[in-house]
Amino acid sequence: MGDQATLTFLGSAAAVPSVGHDNVFLAVEGSQSTLMIDCGGSPTLKLQLSGIEPTQLDCVLFTHRHPDHMYGFPILMLNLWLLGYRRALQVVGEAEGVRAAKGLLDIFHAADWPGFVPPHYHQVPVVPEAVLLDLADFLVTASPAEHLVPCLALKILNKGTGRVVVYSSDTAPSQSVVRLSRGADVLIHEATGESEGHSSPAEAGTVAQEAGVSKLFLVHYPAFGTDLNVWREGAERTFSGPVELARDYGVIEF
Repeated sequence: MGDQATLTFLGSAAAVPSVGHDNVFLAVEGSQSTLMIDCGGSPTLKLQLSGIEPTQLDCVLFTHRHPDHMYGFPILMLNLWLLGYRRALQVVGEAEGVRAAKGLLDIFHAADWPGFVPPHYHQVPVVPEAVLLDLADFLVTASPAEHLVPCLALKILNKGTGRVVVYSSDTAPSQSVVRLSRGADVLIHEATGESEGHSSPAEAGTVAQEAGVSKLFLVHYPAFGTDLNVWREGAERTFSGPVELARDYGVIEF
């Protein structure tokens, strides 16, 4: 792989999934690190289907505490334990998300599993450009998104190539996200629709245009009963660059 990294969409849809579009969560694989962003359904299976070895996972980053973004965490930890994973997975996020992740695991009494190594939990402040991870191959920073609960937008710098991917997570149109995304190679922006704490495709396109990013991917869209071509066209009206709809198991190289 060298210095090149990949980001894989393990899911692409908003809170209600549909056939072929599971709840959105992501995997990022670099030369030395493997990260998961949020944790939806059947994460171990999704990693395998993406060609990623589950036991190579180093860290789970939680953007916020809503169930569609973290309900897969207990089964991920059970599966890793059954696969012989005997190191402390790093779990990083804002305070409410980290507490929710720990609470989900506590419900199933994971501490009683023989030989189980509990995660290391790291709470980060919801402030502009907070450093979440500074690894040999990635620098991951975060800024506040504008959602119904505290929420982080993430910026991932591949140190080897200098390329940058930004993930908005769930957010209304936000100048904080614009600033975080300034000049990024790729912006992955939610496009749930016009509702509180969310963005329409046109609003996602406006954020991408203001930030001057090279490419926009729409994610966290209402896949159930939606004409996704219309969804993409909404963003194309406000963003002059290329627009794609994220697809499950789609890959971005950066």
